[in-house]
Amino acid sequence: MKRVLEVSCNGMYNGGVQHVIMEITRNLSRKYNIDVLVFTKGPDYFDKEFQSYGGKIFRLPDKQNKLRKITWYFDGLRIYRGTLKILRENGPYDVIHCHNYFKSAYCLMAAKKAGVPVRIVHSHNDFSNVSYFFTRKILWFIERRIMNRNSTDRIGCSRAAADFLFGRNVSSDVIYNGIDIRRFDDNNDLAPYIANTRIRLLHVGNFSPQKNQLLLADIGNALKCLNIDFVMTLVGGDSEYKNEVQSRVSELGLNDKFVFLPQNSDIPELMGESDLFLFPSAYEGLGIVVIEAQASGLHCIVSKAVPEEADLGNIEYIDSKDPMVWAKKIEQKVKSGQERVYVNMDSYDISKVITNYEKIYENNCKR
Repeated sequence: MKRVLEVSCNGMYNGGVQHVIMEITRNLSRKYNIDVLVFTKGPDYFDKEFQSYGGKIFRLPDKQNKLRKITWYFDGLRIYRGTLKILRENGPYDVIHCHNYFKSAYCLMAAKKAGVPVRIVHSHNDFSNVSYFFTRKILWFIERRIMNRNSTDRIGCSRAAADFLFGRNVSSDVIYNGIDIRRFDDNNDLAPYIANTRIRLLHVGNFSPQKNQLLLADIGNALKCLNIDFVMTLVGGDSEYKNEVQSRVSELGLNDKFVFLPQNSDIPELMGESDLFLFPSAYEGLGIVVIEAQASGLHCIVSKAVPEEADLGNIEYIDSKDPMVWAKKIEQKVKSGQERVYVNMDSYDISKVITNYEKIYENNCKR
């Protein structure tokens, strides 16, 4: 049985990258021995489920100290040595599948040194609209060259994500993040869209500046100014940013309008009970939760950071950070009284998407 080492971008918490790793593991663990390399001390959200498929979790935790922002620039050697040691002591591996953005460069270089024949780098985000220091951009330029030179296959969850990480002139494939659409089938018999006088808004995402939940608090305040009765449910794990969002909600006097739920909540059920899905991200590679929302028949109001590949027919884009613009769009949706719309999910059906990964794992092993 061939052996695969997945490399997470962090730990195995409940995030988009980790969902991709878990879908690969759930669907291919009978054919491949799949292990994972993470950069946290753990335990994390998916640890137990991942191990239930027989996989090992190797840990190479990031150093957490006051100089973290400085030592980050020199972390490549530690990642290279740690990955090489894991590959040599636990190999041989047939495939390494890296999901850790620019730091994939050092894992791929170690994999090539260890003789791993299939070396995949997978882009899950597009940071092109985010401002960074010039020194970081120089490091990214170097890491991109190392990454492209040491990888055999390059994948993006969208064309924008692929072009950002590998460069526009480098060949790469796009494989959409698949979902198990059967989890959302039960929503087909739910009540019509916006059936209640109180609008039920939903957002799912890790609390972080990327997901931009502070804007959701301000949108709630704008809805209050428009005299729209609503309840907004936010689902995600604990973080300092979550504390900021909760503080903003309290400052605006909206505690009775917001519900904060943990990341292990039943997402399909929540989507089935909601009227609109909001996703104001500052940047995105794809936004798999938006795909899930559309699979539930939900209309989605999202920022322009969400790529066009995510639009299956139930998305409306807003190119504004003004909370009143978002609130008026929600008001428009409420007055229109639209019902749920179920879209064609074939391109995101995990049973079909998984064959793309299998082809790369299998065909390239025959090289």
